[in-house]
Amino acid sequence: MQTSISLARKSISWLKNSEGITISDKILIFFVKFVYIIIRILFRVILGKKRRNRLFEERELYFESLWCRIFKYIGINTKKNFALRKFKMLKYNYDFEFYCRNNNDDILMMTTHEYDNIERNFTPKEGDIVIDVGAHIGPYTLKTAKRVGLNGKVIAIEADPGNFDILNRNVQLNKLTNVIALNYAAYSKEDKIRLYLLKVDKSSYTKYNTIMIDRAQHNNEKNFVEVKANTLDYLLQSIGINHEQVNWIKIDVEGAEFDVLKGAKNILSKSKDISLLIEIHNLIKYNTTLYEPIKEFLNSYNFRIEYENVVYTGERHIIARKQ
Repeated sequence: MQTSISLARKSISWLKNSEGITISDKILIFFVKFVYIIIRILFRVILGKKRRNRLFEERELYFESLWCRIFKYIGINTKKNFALRKFKMLKYNYDFEFYCRNNNDDILMMTTHEYDNIERNFTPKEGDIVIDVGAHIGPYTLKTAKRVGLNGKVIAIEADPGNFDILNRNVQLNKLTNVIALNYAAYSKEDKIRLYLLKVDKSSYTKYNTIMIDRAQHNNEKNFVEVKANTLDYLLQSIGINHEQVNWIKIDVEGAEFDVLKGAKNILSKSKDISLLIEIHNLIKYNTTLYEPIKEFLNSYNFRIEYENVVYTGERHIIARKQ
């Protein structure tokens, strides 16, 4: 029970000093959290811990997601203009502020999304140079900038202009001088490519914009923006960072991860102390992933996969390190 109480305190801590949150909001949030903990305890008794956790993962039954759904109807999300709100992150030993839109994704992205990867597997250290490909509005970028310190650097690459604008705002809000943000799609070659956006009626979701025509069927093939694309090798060279200096690359680009790797051949071959965190997505048309081609490609550069986490959809996160 003590653990549950601690969890409750942590889960509402990111609301402290947040703009647009009233006392009545906080009372409601605390009540919802209390009920949520009781439900988790009951499901553990009925199903066991492992089956309960799997069910909650499959249904995305996180407290923050439930909170967002409730407030979609009665709280900050009642306005449909997607105005920015500012929150203060005081969770998981991080302390920073961030802007997010009034939608169903941004708060989750900044507070709970891929927490296990960030805490346990993605481990940049003081002074490292890190590339965040698919930076969105900054969940990895802000946390990583704190980790690498003033002697390190984070290159945050985000193709979507709307996400990029908020990413920049979040970098400036936290006065991060060790972050370079680039509005590009990391790709296998220099090009101008289409970034497919979600349908208008699903505008409250922002994570699944993609350059992959295969995955665009979940979006809207007619709803896209043209974005600049270039290789990671070129983008680093353009900002004066040597390929051999890179220590970490995180890649989350909704199916285009193999194209990102193909454009990073100099980095992968020249850097001797480098690790990769890659989210490998499903190819919907063929009901498979690019896991095997990516694994073979990394082997050719003397990388070994040291960690894999396969989720219920078949998609997975991998950590690969240079041997």
